[in-house]
Amino acid sequence: MGECFNGDPAYVGPYQGSVTGLFNYPMYYTINDVFGNGSYMGNIKTRYDQEASHFKDLDALGLFVDNHDNARFLHNHSGAKTNLKNATVFSLTGRGIPFVYYGTE
Repeated sequence: MGECFNGDPAYVGPYQGSVTGLFNYPMYYTINDVFGNGSYMGNIKTRYDQEASHFKDLDALGLFVDNHDNARFLHNHSGAKTNLKNATVFSLTGRGIPFVYYGTE
């Protein structure tokens, strides 16, 4: 699974042609902003719209809330267990391949 730590779909998108699997880091940042910081839910649709023109296949991207390379969701948003649960449900039902890392479950 390829990782490109960047929130810009125009930067990350071309990597999808070079690796067999790629995490959706632009959506990761949006998930943290929406579910962790309380930003507008419409930002998720906006992000998908942006990604559609930069990725070959949105459904083949890894969708995640947190992982071993970044601070965990609850570390960044302490006391936000309900928000973590909502973000996790989104990652399991949104476009892409869901990834849930140990400890989040």
